[in-house]
Parts: sequence; C-alpha cells; structure tokens
Amino acid sequence: MNSYTPSSQVAPPSGRILATVLQDYHGYGGKDDCITVIRCNGSLFYVDLSPFFVCNSPLLLARYLDFVSVVRDDYSWNDDINDPDDPTHKHPEDILRDFHAWLIAALQPLLLRLVPNLPPSFDPAKLATGSAHPLLSEYLFPDQHYCHLEADAESPIPIHLPDEEDTWTVTPLNPIPLALAHVLRAQHVPFLDASTIEVSFRDPSHALDHQPTRVLAPLNPSGPKTPCFLKTFGTGGWTLLENELLAHLRILKSPLPPTAHVIRLLGVVTAERGEVAGILLTYVHTRRENWGVLEEYFVQAAPRELRKRWAAQVSEAVEQMHEAGLVWGGARGEHIMVDGEGDAWLIGMGGGVGEGDGGTREGDLEGVAEILRMLDEELYEPFDEEEWDVEIVG
Repeated sequence: MNSYTPSSQVAPPSGRILATVLQDYHGYGGKDDCITVIRCNGSLFYVDLSPFFVCNSPLLLARYLDFVSVVRDDYSWNDDINDPDDPTHKHPEDILRDFHAWLIAALQPLLLRLVPNLPPSFDPAKLATGSAHPLLSEYLFPDQHYCHLEADAESPIPIHLPDEEDTWTVTPLNPIPLALAHVLRAQHVPFLDASTIEVSFRDPSHALDHQPTRVLAPLNPSGPKTPCFLKTFGTGGWTLLENELLAHLRILKSPLPPTAHVIRLLGVVTAERGEVAGILLTYVHTRRENWGVLEEYFVQAAPRELRKRWAAQVSEAVEQMHEAGLVWGGARGEHIMVDGEGDAWLIGMGGGVGEGDGGTREGDLEGVAEILRMLDEELYEPFDEEEWDVEIVG
C-alpha cells in the first residue's frame, strides 16, 4: 500500500519557491489522464492528473478537461468563430498558461514542505551576478517527487506519494560499448564527470525552465573552462548516441582541416558506472540564444550579400568533408548554424558517416543544391527589431 500525505492537512513552512512547468504528457492511464512535470527549486515533480481525481468538483473537472484536450491537440478553436472575450472559449495557449499557473498555486503547500529553499544554482538573481556556479550534475540528476492532485468541493488537494518515486525516476544515461570508449580515449577525447562541468545560461531566467545546452568544461587543466554545446540523448537513446560518437570518431580520424566550419566532438559527459549523460560539441556562438539555424524565415531576413557568404561557406565545408573521405549526411537548413560573426557552420554530424555507411556524396550534393536554392530566393523581409551588423567579406 502506498503511503501518502495530503499536503492540505500540513501547515507549510515558510520559504521561497520558483516553479515552472516543463512538460505535459497525456494518455498514461487513459486518454484524459496526464502527467505534468514541474521543476521547483531544482527538484522535479511528476504530477499525476486525471478526471477521476476531481470528478466530484464539476468546475475543476471542466477546467481540467479543457486543459487536457489542448495537451492532446484536439481542442476546438477557430479565430473566426470563437469570441476571444468569451471566457468559455479561450485560446489554447491561454488555457495552458492559466492551468499551469493554477496548478503550481494548488501545489504550493506541498512544494513548500518538500523543497522550501531555492538553491543558488537555480536562482536567476545569483546567476546574473555570477555568485552562483551551477553544476551540470544538479540539472541532470535532480531530486524527483511523485504526487497527484485530488479535489473536494472545488478545493484542490495535492497528495505526495513517496513510494511511487522509484517508478518515475528517470536519468538521461546511456551505455556505450567499452571498445568504443577505448578508441575515443585513444583519440584524446576526454571523459568528464558531470560534476566537473558548469552550466552557463546566457539568460539567467532560463535557469528554471531550460535544460542546459551551453556548458563550461575543464578541457584545458591549466586554463579557463571551455564553452561547449551539450547534446543529450534521453533515456533509451543509446543507439543514437553510439551512431553520433562513431560519426565524430570518423571525423577525428580524418584529415579534415581544423579550420573547416564543421562542429567537432570535444568530450563525453559521464556519470556513475561510466554511463554517458551526453556529449560536448563545438559551441557556435549565435547572436541570440537558440537562434541562427538556416530555416526559411531566417534566410528571408538576411541581406543577399550575407546569403552569398553562407552559400560559399556551406559549399566549401561540404567539399572539405568529401575530400577527407567523409559524408555529411544531414544536408538541410536546420543543420546549419550561423554564428555571431555571420559565418555558417555545419552541425547535425549524427549523419556524418563514411561513404556507404548510410550516407552518400550524391545525397549531400542534392541537399546542398536545395540549400543554395533557398539562399538564392529573392524574398527579403528583415526582422523589425534586428540589424545585420556583421561585416560582409568577399
């Protein structure tokens, strides 16, 4: 039998919480059931939601059913038919936002009891001043709690279920073959424990709601830590991880020039038992966080001179890969990043295999031709709030 504590029956201690919803997963027990994941003060809370838990509270039940229909993506909404001023016909984004805010408020007694203090690593104010130096291990392996939300006469009752926590504890770890690990080490690829790597958010407000991608790794023991892009693969992603490591291993063994605008493997992040939590790649310093992929809307906002530079750089990088006996295997706009200097870089090296191992030069050339066609479009719609202040060379 599960032990549980209705948090509404316990006077919560004083404290400070910062909480945000990370994800909603529907359909665990039935089509109207949902698991909502909340990060609060660095810990993760898996909140089990179901119409069964609130069936004796019709107002909450109606609100919940609207919410879960949005999560399922079958909520009926039409700007031309529904009245945005009618509270019974709210926009789906408003339904999600309002329900998430209500849910966090309903859980507050439980949150304050279980995690009453905000650690410095998750405090945007301390991150902004540089007084906090969060470690990657704190983000990858947080404390995790399981609860569900009941209701009685329209009053929410959050219930903590500690005996269920082992069921929901997930870690982003994957094994790799020992032989592959030995070969990577022979190529001087460092294996670093997550507790030695710092998280570096360009925007401190992202400390709560973002999984870190920019980290500082001790690649040079005698110098400052190196900015790297962290790529994780999730639980069960061992096949994707192994394929990407093999692709980068081929790049490391190849004569590809160090100056080629192709991201490289810089390290492997490990945890207990030697399992892999992620890989460290060349960090492309974009002009904005998560901004700069060569998708169509981005290209249309760029001056033609800049597009010509990107076309030349992409063509040159792919040619250098082919001359080195490599195949990109990911020739599409979403696998090209533009850095703060306005230069294009090839990413998506999971497909960077040898000829005949899943990619072909012909496939690369076809993909590059499509990219060049996109870069040659006449349409120019610059961003209102952004100026392209990079120097155009050549």
